[in-house]
Amino acid sequence: MREEARRIGDRLEATLRIPDRDARGIAVISHPLPTHGGTMRNPLVAGIARAVAAEGLYALRFNFRGVGESAGRWTGGIAEVADLDAAIGEARLIAPGLPLALAGFSFGAVTTLRWIAAGGRAEAVALAGVPLRSVAFHAEELPPVPDGTFIVAAELDQFGTAAELRTAYPRARIVEVKGVDHFFGSKRNEVGVLIAAQLVKDLAGYNHASR
Repeated sequence: MREEARRIGDRLEATLRIPDRDARGIAVISHPLPTHGGTMRNPLVAGIARAVAAEGLYALRFNFRGVGESAGRWTGGIAEVADLDAAIGEARLIAPGLPLALAGFSFGAVTTLRWIAAGGRAEAVALAGVPLRSVAFHAEELPPVPDGTFIVAAELDQFGTAAELRTAYPRARIVEVKGVDHFFGSKRNEVGVLIAAQLVKDLAGYNHASR
């Protein structure tokens, strides 16, 4: 597989990982909290992109406004939803006619949920480290989690353990990664594989149903 740098609307820095075989979908991957060092080059986000491309999907990562070479300023997660929407628009231009998958880690997961709550639709969604609490988010500020959402959760996550997420979102599909905290540490590759496998499975179901 290869990777190429891109610009989204001459505003957002991005990178596209291209699978070695004909792509069967495209995934847009959102990074963690910019005010705490989150970028599209976060190791977990990069690992998700590699795993997704290895499964035959395009993997589009981008930097939210004010991060890296992306223009603009941090707005506390409000206007950042528009950044994700722009990235999704770019994904649809890259892969017209192919199904859309979304993945997000921490702040990226919250932004993905906000985009969905505003009426956005994707054929597959997989999230990691959904924060029930943090320095930036409070439970009442979290958007709804749609029934059936696939979430990879850390057993020891300081912002919301797997057990707490199961209580908060009993209708989500939650997979627990044992022995790690919010950042997943040595289990980051495992998270990427779990997310990629689930996205491909859900997209396969979509492709089968659309025939």
